[in-house]
Amino acid sequence: MSTEPAEHRADDAASAVEPAPDAGAIAVVEAPRDTSIHPVSGDPRRPWSIWVAVVAAYLGVATVVAGVLVAFYRSKDVDLFAGAAWLNGVVETEPGSLIRIAMVTGLFAVTLLVSAGAIIAGYYAWQGYGWTRVAALVAVGVSLLSLLGNLWMALSILPIAAAAGAIWLPASRAFFAAWHARRHPVPPPPPAERSIFYGPLPRYLA
Repeated sequence: MSTEPAEHRADDAASAVEPAPDAGAIAVVEAPRDTSIHPVSGDPRRPWSIWVAVVAAYLGVATVVAGVLVAFYRSKDVDLFAGAAWLNGVVETEPGSLIRIAMVTGLFAVTLLVSAGAIIAGYYAWQGYGWTRVAALVAVGVSLLSLLGNLWMALSILPIAAAAGAIWLPASRAFFAAWHARRHPVPPPPPAERSIFYGPLPRYLA
C-alpha cells in the first residue's frame, strides 16, 4: 500500500489531466519593421551614400583651406610670391603693392566660395533636403575657382565632385524622398460621406 500523502497523489492526478501550458496557444507573428526608419527618433536612416557625400564635402573644404594656407605661407617670401599660386604669377608685381594685396584677397575669397558651396551641399544633404542635388552641382562649378590657386587648392575639386556624385545616387534620392514625406505628410483621405435624405422617409408616405 502506498504511503504517499493523499494531497501529493491528487496533485499528480491533476497534472496528468491538465494540458500543457502552451497547448492550443495562438502564435503571433510580428509585422516586419521598416528598417529605413530609425525606431527611436522616427527619422529616415541615412544611407551610406549620404555619409560618403558629407565626408567628401568636408574633405574638400579641408583641402582648399590647406592649399590657401600653403599659398599664404609661400607668399611671405618675396622671391616665392609669384609661384605660390597661379593668380600670383599672372602679372609682375612689386612687394607691398596693391595688386599683390588684391591677389592675396582674391585667393581668400576663392577659398570662402569653394568652402561655402561644399559645406552647404554636405550639411543640408545630411539633413535630408533634396534641393542639395542642385546645390552639389553648383558647388562643383564653384570649386573650379580653386584652379586660380595652387595644386593643393585644385585638389579640392576631386572630393567635392565625389560628394556631388554620391548625392545623386539612387540611395540618396530615396533618403530625400523619405524626408520630404516626413516633412510634408499627406493627410488621410476623408471618410466616405453617406447620402443625407431630407424630408419624410418613403416608408411613411405610403
